[in-house]
Amino acid sequence: MSHDEDIDARLERLAAATSSVGPRGGFSGRVMARINEEQLGTLLALRVPARRFLPFGMLAAALAMVWAVSVTSQVNEAMASSDDTELAW
Repeated sequence: MSHDEDIDARLERLAAATSSVGPRGGFSGRVMARINEEQLGTLLALRVPARRFLPFGMLAAALAMVWAVSVTSQVNEAMASSDDTELAW
């Protein structure tokens, strides 16, 4: 008996021994319900910390806007002053 035949025989025996094994009724429904609960639970679990950090996020966004406006005005001033400069040879 070769190695492949030995494996085939073992698999046939295993298949015969476990042919009556199967999931209980409603297994797929329970799995899908648990997946839906887990997804909903993850979203709800993120809401609480998000509410705590929302003011900090809004402050960071406001500071970023102030910084962007100040940099833009500095760039505009630098560009305007470079147009008025005369070159002396």
